[in-house]
Amino acid sequence: MQKASDVTPKVGRPVLYDREAVVSAATLAFWKNGYPATTLRDLEAATGVDRSTLYNSFDGKKGLFRSAACAYVDSADERLFEPLYNGTEGIADIVEFIDRIEAIFESDVPTGCLIVNDMGTVTDPDSTHRYLERLEGGLRTALERAAVAGQTDPDLCKQRCRLLTATVIGINQINHSGTDTVATSDLLDGVRAEIRQWAIRT
Repeated sequence: MQKASDVTPKVGRPVLYDREAVVSAATLAFWKNGYPATTLRDLEAATGVDRSTLYNSFDGKKGLFRSAACAYVDSADERLFEPLYNGTEGIADIVEFIDRIEAIFESDVPTGCLIVNDMGTVTDPDSTHRYLERLEGGLRTALERAAVAGQTDPDLCKQRCRLLTATVIGINQINHSGTDTVATSDLLDGVRAEIRQWAIRT
């Protein structure tokens, strides 16, 4: 799969800007407004780079979105998914994953998730596939770890993984829709309570 670091500018005059900063600024613009509504003028204003450079270095708006989406999934992988793969606590790792989602919702970033927000359009299928693959894989790994530790029923791991994957996508969409934060917080509280109920009582 392509990562943001793999996307290189075309050969030509020296690049006189910070590529990572441009991708970061574009990510916020796309995340806030969505791909269809974000214009090249918006991207020029957000990044401080003219459209000629955006075309030469990123192949224009769609190429810049691909770079932004790659960088976004890289970040989500590190902040959200890797702790699911590498945790040691099983059920508690999944609860903490929900905590991290809530912390993102409460931080000073656009609503929802860049990739989930774009699912109606699927501007970059590779990034969408990689996001979903890492999300589902991380949840499955944490559930299987919990089952091995005797914390939960191994026969229900697959079903619960699918349920959680759909739940994460749905809550991101609700958060992006503009529903007030209290409602989103209540939903996350319900998800945490449900996950804790999966723990086998001994």
